[in-house]
Formats: sequence, C-alpha cells, structure tokens
Amino acid sequence: MMWWFKVRRTHTILPAAFAIFFLLVLTVEDRVALLPSVIVGLQHMALMLFVPIPLVAGLMLCLESRLAAPEASGIRTIRLMDASLVIATMTAAVALGLATGSYFDSPQTAAVGRNAVFLTGLMLCIRAVAGQPAVMAPVAWLMVVMFFGSRSGGDPYPWALLPEPPGSLHAAVGTVLMFTAGIAALLLTPRTHA
Repeated sequence: MMWWFKVRRTHTILPAAFAIFFLLVLTVEDRVALLPSVIVGLQHMALMLFVPIPLVAGLMLCLESRLAAPEASGIRTIRLMDASLVIATMTAAVALGLATGSYFDSPQTAAVGRNAVFLTGLMLCIRAVAGQPAVMAPVAWLMVVMFFGSRSGGDPYPWALLPEPPGSLHAAVGTVLMFTAGIAALLLTPRTHA
C-alpha cells in the first residue's frame, strides 16, 4: 500500500491541492464577479463556484499518477483504493465547506463541498471515456453554467446545480447521482488510456 501512496503522490499533491482549496474558501467567501452570459448579458456570479477546481484537478493528477503495467497485473484492489481516496477527499471537502460556511454564515461557502463532489463525479465519468483530458470537464461545466445557466434576473436553471443554495434538494440529489456514477465509472471501467 505504501507504493500506492508514493505512485499516486497523495502525500504531496493532495495536501497542496487541499491547502489551495482551503485558502480560496477563506479568501473568496461571498465575492461575486460580473461575468458574461449568453442569455442575460452580464450577470453577477459567485466566485465560490470556481473554488473547487484546484482540488478536483489535484485529485485527477493523483489518479493519473500510476504505473500502468504493475497495476494491471497486480492482485491488489487498486480501484478500491482509488475510490477510497476520492471519497475521503470529497468527504473532507464537504466537511470543510459546511464548517466554514457555518462559521462565516455564508451559504455559498457551505455549498462549495457539494459543488466539489458534483464536479469530481463529472470528471470521473468523462475520465472513463476520455482519460486524462477529463480534467477539463469541470471547467467546461462551469463555462456552460456561466454562459447558459441563468434566466433573466440571475435565477439559475435547475440543471445548472452549482449556483443553487446548499439546502436545495434537487442539487443534492443531482450531486449524489453524479458522484455515484463517477465512482461506478472509476470502479468498473477498464483503464485503456495511458
């Protein structure tokens, strides 16, 4: 198991990615930016939506750091260890988001963990098909949400999920479904991408 930690570089990459995630959560808080939208022109968008990207990218880097031949021929349950790494990382992200959001009384901060879980699930689903380029899937989803995810008045469409408040039931269900599909893809899809 020690070689798995070293190969995945979880002892270096993941703590750094989580530290960046934590610092962004603390500094961004409820800040918004005026960003373009195809539907409503310019809109105010929470910068907290972009905060999970370093953590999700760091997680992808860990998952893609591997020794293909020994992992393919080994008897260890590498996929289960990878899935456990993803679940533990996302559990920590949700806990951090909820604790920080409660402390600062910030709904956007409280939802950052849920958003990280959704984006990770999306990335894992795309990774099963595209391999390493799937690291761009969360960024692409954020761009789609930014350009097409809001109605006039800044009200997000239900499919966008990320801008929804932390108590939104459909956002929680969508996140759980996406993450479950991502974990299933991680566990069941053969690794054909080098």
